[in-house]
Amino acid sequence: MSRPVTAGRVVVGVDRSYAGLAALRAAVRLARRDGAPLYAVRAWTFVPLWRPGTMPWLWQEEFARAARAYVRDAFETALGGQPRDVTVRVLAEQGYAGQVLVDEAWRETDVLVVGSPRRGRFGSKGGHVTRYCVSRARVPVVTVPAPDWARADAIRRFGRDLERFPR
Repeated sequence: MSRPVTAGRVVVGVDRSYAGLAALRAAVRLARRDGAPLYAVRAWTFVPLWRPGTMPWLWQEEFARAARAYVRDAFETALGGQPRDVTVRVLAEQGYAGQVLVDEAWRETDVLVVGSPRRGRFGSKGGHVTRYCVSRARVPVVTVPAPDWARADAIRRFGRDLERFPR
């Protein structure tokens, strides 16, 4: 039996953390597998201290431009550049990251991919954006953890191992 062709999209939250870069790689693999377009989303917020809730339009466009450049840099870091075999659309939206991602992935055929930091200090799993997306999205959400070598415990163990060597 062949798999049905979906007209859905793969929406990924872009972050240059280890978990975020792993999520970007996973989203590209998923888009390739399904032949779906990839929507790379970067949310940004800015509240000026001198007058909350207002911002000149010139600054707003500058922040959106910087967010799009951030997404291009993340593709460069994770994959060596944007993939040529996948249709990629870069979105820079103003707002809280979790809400922006949930609002963007609204079609029932969409899939939302987010990076998930390791278990928190108080036992909560994932970061606040990941928890928001998992609890409020109406589409399937794929959470991608950071690689094992990037977790803080592994880095601390590596540091302790280095200290054992004589100087």
